[in-house]
Amino acid sequence: MNGDTNAAPPSEPDAPGRRPSIADIDISVGGMDFSRADLVLIARVADEVGVGTMFLTEPPGRDSFAVLAELAVRTARIGLGTSIVNVFGRTPTALASATATVMETMGDRHFSLGLGTSGKQLMQKYYGADFSRPVSRLAETVRIIDHIFRTGSLPDGGEMFPLAGLPLGMPVPPREQLSIYVAGLSDRTLEVTGRYADGWMPIWVSMSQGLGLAKLVFDAAEQAGRPRPKVGAVAYGGVGEGPELVRHVKSTLAWYVAANGTAYRRLFERYGYGDEVGRICQLWSSGQRDQAREAVSDHLLDDTTLLGPPTSFFAQVRRLRMAGVDRPILRIHGQLTAPQAIDMLARLASDDGREGAS
Repeated sequence: MNGDTNAAPPSEPDAPGRRPSIADIDISVGGMDFSRADLVLIARVADEVGVGTMFLTEPPGRDSFAVLAELAVRTARIGLGTSIVNVFGRTPTALASATATVMETMGDRHFSLGLGTSGKQLMQKYYGADFSRPVSRLAETVRIIDHIFRTGSLPDGGEMFPLAGLPLGMPVPPREQLSIYVAGLSDRTLEVTGRYADGWMPIWVSMSQGLGLAKLVFDAAEQAGRPRPKVGAVAYGGVGEGPELVRHVKSTLAWYVAANGTAYRRLFERYGYGDEVGRICQLWSSGQRDQAREAVSDHLLDDTTLLGPPTSFFAQVRRLRMAGVDRPILRIHGQLTAPQAIDMLARLASDDGREGAS
């Protein structure tokens, strides 16, 4: 598997003197954060101003592939992708078919399929799925989709999905137009990413600490005789410095730390924010949610988000790229309106944004 992150790969992250621009970032938008009409509007603006790829999340609600197909016919240049869809709500064949169907409408543009296991409670209570052997299911799903896009047919056999080598039944775009990403933090998931996927899609990467966890990905790829997977890192944030935007981002970070399981708590502790994490969690668990959000320091925001006016934003993009991230992915906050999101993209595309990024 050797698909690129985008149809036109980015320049080297550490190219001396190179100033990032809007072409060096992708965006991720919540599938239920905006109306369908607003999602189309955001996609068309992102297409026009030069964003690399627009990713769409899939929370409970809208089907990501259906929306992406609409975005594909309403845009001309931009890459599209999922960030992420889970591997329990659809079989590998269904995921491959949905992906190929969207790509059919995209011409020679690039598609990035972001996959993950999601969590046990959501998979059982929303999808009614048996959340057993999630990493094994993820690994076999990636292998099956890769096989389908290389051959046009399903593989023969399989442990969790005993397929019979049948054709997919529709034209399959070239494999090089597809990148398969895996999102996850556990050691086993990182190993699967390195062995089978084209890229890793982490969230909350520390610009100061770099990609420590990526070593497991890269080592697994090397052992499997594969190229180094790309890293597309999702970062919450936005363009601006008003208190409302900062408050939104702090609120999201506090929730990840205190209310989204232990994996992210350990991640921030690994970055050296143990005392801060402990305080956020203590305040949150005692019901002092506003205080917990305010306990998120400006230093932590500066280290893990893309936030500020264009000058600061692009400086943080450069820091992420210097840390080893191939594609910084701005997660546009769901508390924003569509006009606010569009204004942010316009500001990033302006000459002032590019000039201030040195």
